[in-house]
Amino acid sequence: MKKNKTKQIKIVKFDHPFESIHQILFKDETSFFDDICLNNSFKIKKFLGSDWSIKDSGFIFYGPNNLDVVFSLINIEKTDFKRINKYLITHLNGIKYNKLLNVLFSIIKNTTDNTTIIELRIDYDTDDALDDLLEYIKIPFIQNIMTEIISKMNMMFNVNNNDKIIISHSFIIKKNYKDSFNFFYNWNNMAKSLKTDKVWKIISEDNEKNNQKYKDFYIIINEKIKIHYHVISIEEIKDKKIEIVYNKISNSTPSLNNYIKFSFFKIENDVCFFLYETHLPINISSSIYDTVTHYLYYCNKKSKNYIENNIID
Repeated sequence: MKKNKTKQIKIVKFDHPFESIHQILFKDETSFFDDICLNNSFKIKKFLGSDWSIKDSGFIFYGPNNLDVVFSLINIEKTDFKRINKYLITHLNGIKYNKLLNVLFSIIKNTTDNTTIIELRIDYDTDDALDDLLEYIKIPFIQNIMTEIISKMNMMFNVNNNDKIIISHSFIIKKNYKDSFNFFYNWNNMAKSLKTDKVWKIISEDNEKNNQKYKDFYIIINEKIKIHYHVISIEEIKDKKIEIVYNKISNSTPSLNNYIKFSFFKIENDVCFFLYETHLPINISSSIYDTVTHYLYYCNKKSKNYIENNIID
């Protein structure tokens, strides 16, 4: 089997997690790349019904000196660690291009430090195929387009952005779903499981907007750190599930996760499925994201082990 040749055009490292980069580029599958196309040096026209994340979509790239290149999105490879959009060049300046030449746009998670790599690469079957392309469009011009994309992404990270990334953890807990809920609802129990009950001071309070059965709470770590969470919704389906959603009050510091949802689904009488969800700022740095996600997982795992192995009042 013949092995294709490859040429790296540009590679850039971002100090932001893969989830943030992926969301900016592909959450709203038109806005980011459509904004990039609003440029005097080039423009892109999508075919009717095409989109940036739909396989077999196509678009025409218009560049300098009457250049036009037709691309077709032939494959999308997605895992928890990477996303690769693979485009086939089908026409150059209105002439069908019969040689194999693919453009690969990749975002890749660097698992050693949770940073993100963006790479643009060209795969081709013969040197003639690459030479033909470079007669029409020069590598520095392609690199300049990538630089513009990267610059716009950095701008989005440096401004106030209300977008969030979702963090989820799940466990099977060998306890009744309602007992598990009552454990997690009482944050003093979680403090005990983390052995922070001597450090954290947790205060419950009524709130007129709440169902009076459930209370808001404060976590006071010291005089300077006071975090206030408000119950915004509770949903219970008897013998099936119960969940509670908290929202952090705006003046609370320094907690990053301003939204928390605990869900407990009944599997058997003494077994339930626990789902935890929280939101982090999309412009969070890789190092902080790594610390927060690992700590949240640690807290949930410690609480699961505690409720399974101790008698809860």
